[in-house]
Amino acid sequence: MVRVVLHPESFAVVNVRDVPNVDFFAIVKDTGGITVVLPESELGKIGSMMSCERGFRLLTFDTVLPFDLVGFISKVSTALAEAGISVLVFSSYSTDHILVKGEDVDRALDVLEGLGFEKVIP
Repeated sequence: MVRVVLHPESFAVVNVRDVPNVDFFAIVKDTGGITVVLPESELGKIGSMMSCERGFRLLTFDTVLPFDLVGFISKVSTALAEAGISVLVFSSYSTDHILVKGEDVDRALDVLEGLGFEKVIP
């Protein structure tokens, strides 16, 4: 059974002009600017923010997902969408992560448990 781990802290998604020197989960640079996902406790260390969305919870799938795996995140995001839960998806070299709003995290965990995931809440 694949575990889905709920990280204990709340996260923010921030659009910034420059890469800040903070503890972050992810940084994405594209034509829209620089997006940083970081624990909310790090927000005070960022100088100039263009925009910020707070109150996300991070869920990590505690397994190594092979690069040729097809449909994993599709199954997850479809089930969450059917439950009315919006997600931000981040993929790393070995696994996937999703951000959900804090008010949706309990329902999201229940949906994932219904798909066969073991929920882990440290």
